[in-house]
Amino acid sequence: MIRFVLVPMCMMAMTYCHVAAFGQYNQHGQPSASCQTCDQGMGYHSGHAQCAQGYCGHGQQPSAFWTNYYRNARWPTPFRAQDVNAVTSYFDVQRENGWRLHNTVGHVLFDPATGQLTDAGRNHIVSILNDNPVDRRAIFVLQGENAKQTAQRVESTQLAVSQMLPVGDLPPIFVTDRDAPGSSGAYQTAVMRAMVSSMPKPRLPEVQLSGAGSSP
Repeated sequence: MIRFVLVPMCMMAMTYCHVAAFGQYNQHGQPSASCQTCDQGMGYHSGHAQCAQGYCGHGQQPSAFWTNYYRNARWPTPFRAQDVNAVTSYFDVQRENGWRLHNTVGHVLFDPATGQLTDAGRNHIVSILNDNPVDRRAIFVLQGENAKQTAQRVESTQLAVSQMLPVGDLPPIFVTDRDAPGSSGAYQTAVMRAMVSSMPKPRLPEVQLSGAGSSP
């Protein structure tokens, strides 16, 4: 008997606290229209314009209990975006690092004696300026063994870029300490020539037929 009496009383008390926390009553004993709007969705986070400011009705702040209730009842939806951003941000970092290495003018693209760009280095800059998207044309110059060598490399790169783009804005040039993976053109040429010279003839070997049991 006590159970059937306490349960309705608890429900009535919770309903009264809910309505009282979100606004005034109208003449029919119901919550006002503005607070009924706040009562929908996730508490005061959506609906009425006053609710968007964190208040409802006549300046009364909504109950923190019901705010936490709606947030917990809809878990994990309110926090799913944070988990998604934590996972996808890793790919953004990798993409930026990949473009940085791709646009790096490394050791093998400069003359070690003068610090000037080689023909391969100029071709690499031409590829960056013409083939890359407009927002991916920043050039990274690998720093030298000392400040003088680094200044020579930057100056040579700036001169080459200004000659290739005589009109308009020039792409930014940065100094980096990470070299792109690769090797010199002379090494690649030697490897290619050795591979071509040792390549077998493109012919199938002759088939040796045994004489025993063969038909004429």
